[in-house]
Amino acid sequence: MGKIFIALLCVALAASCARAGEEFLADPAMEPSKFRGLEWRRSLSSVPDMVELYRDDDGRSITCSRKNDDLSFGDAALSSIEYIFIDGKLSRISLVAKGKKNEDALLGEAAAMFGRATVQSGEDYLWRFTNVSVMFSREPNEQSVLFYKYIGFLNK
Repeated sequence: MGKIFIALLCVALAASCARAGEEFLADPAMEPSKFRGLEWRRSLSSVPDMVELYRDDDGRSITCSRKNDDLSFGDAALSSIEYIFIDGKLSRISLVAKGKKNEDALLGEAAAMFGRATVQSGEDYLWRFTNVSVMFSREPNEQSVLFYKYIGFLNK
């Protein structure tokens, strides 16, 4: 349930920023074009070390983990990293940290990588770039998620 909420919140924040105009974009030099060597829109079939975790009912969205993935992000120890492929293409990534120390470290690493957030609402932060949005959300059950989403299709 939490992941669905985060995904919907990320889409809503990204869409509102897209309509707001260029002045609300994060520094373009900081935009992530890939994550751990995987470029956005890379095909699932071209990544041999992915393990399918689950897929939605119609099979369009497949969530995977990566064999032997390093479950750290800067100083944050992660409980999981999930790679979401939509129509066979890498479209989203979620990094989950549990415990205040790891959650704070996850947010600190994101801020160091992406600069000042374009939108902040309470414990949620959004960095909206041209083709990617990155959102940090602290959930009430003592876990936080850093969620990358490819949004380049909005610009076409």
